[in-house]
Amino acid sequence: MFLYFSHAHFPVTALGYGRRVGIWLQGCSLGCPGCVAPQTWTRTAAHRVELGALVAGLRRFLSSADGVTISGGEPFEQPRALRALIAAVRRECAGGDIVVYSGRPAAWLRRRHAAILAEIDVLIPEPFIESARPTHPLAGSGNQPVLLLSELARRRYGARPTNSPGRIDIAPAADRLRLAGIPRRGEIARLGAVAAATTGELHPS
Repeated sequence: MFLYFSHAHFPVTALGYGRRVGIWLQGCSLGCPGCVAPQTWTRTAAHRVELGALVAGLRRFLSSADGVTISGGEPFEQPRALRALIAAVRRECAGGDIVVYSGRPAAWLRRRHAAILAEIDVLIPEPFIESARPTHPLAGSGNQPVLLLSELARRRYGARPTNSPGRIDIAPAADRLRLAGIPRRGEIARLGAVAAATTGELHPS
């Protein structure tokens, strides 16, 4: 089984409960204006990786993580690979919850991919709308609900938000910094200005 993969990071603390493995898949045809990760839209052969090799490389992080967050890109544009990835990380991350982001409408996902939804804990669907200010720290825009699909999700996420608005993780990656989280409006531009003035250019990827 192959999938189109962008990058992964551990620990991610801004996209769910606890210390998590974040996995970003590659490829998205939605092209939402203002998307925080446009570098994950274009899919090429260079992004194609073998699922078993990817999970093996993440195994030591998955074994100690509180959960896994899968984003992109649009994960549901490769549904067979997404379902296989969810099953694989579920085995390796015992007791962890799985959060999946999608730009597809919730009703569409329920019609087309109910079997995948049955295997995850939290779904954050709907297209990103730049002008809709988010009301939940895990949502990118105000139209995006945070759907709790399991008892584990209701225990972990039902009482109160798990992080604060605008919280992001910053991780070094080769010649750039990667950002994970839901930045406040204009925050990436501000970080880029600071980075350019101190250490060179910041690539938000």
